Amino acid sequence: MIKGMSVRYKLFLGLAIAVLASLAAVYVVATHFLISDAKGFIASEHATQMDGIKSQLISYYSEHSTWDGVETIFSSRGQNRGGIHGQGGAFLLTDPEGTAIYASSPGMNRPSPSPRLLSEGIPIVVAGNKVGLLFTAPLLGEFTDVETRLLSSVRRTVAYAAVISLVVALLIGIALVRLITAPFVRLISATQAISAGDLTRPVPGGGTDEIGRLARVLDELRVGLVRSEEVRKRMLADVAHELRNPLAVVKAKVEAMLDKIQPADEENLLKVNERLEHLEGLIDELQDIALAEADELPLDRRSLDINEFLNAVGDDARTLFSGESKEFHLDLPPKLPAVYADPRRLHQIVWNLLSNAIRHTRPEDAVTLRAEVSDGKILIQVSDTGEGMSDDIAAHVFDRFYKEKGSKGLGLGLAITRALVEAHGGKIWVESAISKGTTFSFTLPLAQPDHRS
Repeated sequence: MIKGMSVRYKLFLGLAIAVLASLAAVYVVATHFLISDAKGFIASEHATQMDGIKSQLISYYSEHSTWDGVETIFSSRGQNRGGIHGQGGAFLLTDPEGTAIYASSPGMNRPSPSPRLLSEGIPIVVAGNKVGLLFTAPLLGEFTDVETRLLSSVRRTVAYAAVISLVVALLIGIALVRLITAPFVRLISATQAISAGDLTRPVPGGGTDEIGRLARVLDELRVGLVRSEEVRKRMLADVAHELRNPLAVVKAKVEAMLDKIQPADEENLLKVNERLEHLEGLIDELQDIALAEADELPLDRRSLDINEFLNAVGDDARTLFSGESKEFHLDLPPKLPAVYADPRRLHQIVWNLLSNAIRHTRPEDAVTLRAEVSDGKILIQVSDTGEGMSDDIAAHVFDRFYKEKGSKGLGLGLAITRALVEAHGGKIWVESAISKGTTFSFTLPLAQPDHRS
């Protein structure tokens, strides 16, 4: 039953239980102490009567050495008038052990008084010996009608105060519960709108408490979903565009050759093959990013001589950069320790970064490939003196399908590069400044003795 309640009713129920328990405890404690104080006050009022009769009892026992006939003292004071209720001067006289000697009414007689009760009696002492105990009705828990009404009034007043406090606390609790749960109602409405696909409504909030922080997180999620949806739409358009063009060319070439419009010679077949290779590359990129996101990217890792590997990459890069009229530099220490990596995937990583540097440098710019040992790993960097990029672009450059305006491709190259680096157990990052150049850095783990080549 409780599980099916809303948070608002659960909070109110919990608050109501807490208030009821607290007020019950307050009522019990307050009633106990107030009644005790009231009884003490009543008892003190009877103390003046006890002073006179105590003196008479001491004189009587000193003269007679016995309590026989002591009722005459109480009778002479007009104390025995038909019971305690309605009379303020009811007394009980006992011997030191608590055995009743005289009781102003049968109801005051206690066959076996408790030790606590005996300790509250007023001792009658003659010649240094305790010869009796004197009790008034309040000491025995007996009260007149007026006193009983007074004690009942005390209990009733405390009960009224508790009930009023309960009502006020519950009213305040209702207001607080509504105040606390109202933001959740708005958040639920906004979340339902997001779930239904409406990403245009901002999530209400803005406070500095936990609810406000939750609202901001949900709104950031909404903004992220908007961005993802835009990327998805752009990606679908880009994929369709990138696949449509080579397919259209292949189809046109094949149809032309079938219709004898163009000859099925080597030149035309090479153009068809070129477009097919482009399609194959696009499909490979899409497959790589899908496998990377599923953590199923296959790696053939082994111990690899990084000097030999990077020197081979450098030889290919010099040829490529010379054709672009750009400078290429390879900066390697004489002997670097071996790394534990997949040679094919590592070549893909480095070549993606070098290709990216070519696209964003001018003929007079230079690109440098360097490596060193850093914090027990191999640090590899590709630096250029090209156009650089803004902080906003640098923050998203590794996102899949992220492209700068006017750039070609699907925006998967650097996303795949990051996935490959992370699959090797490394990290990749970028540092850039507008008009000063860009440096891509990534790390690779060192090969251990048990890593076989």
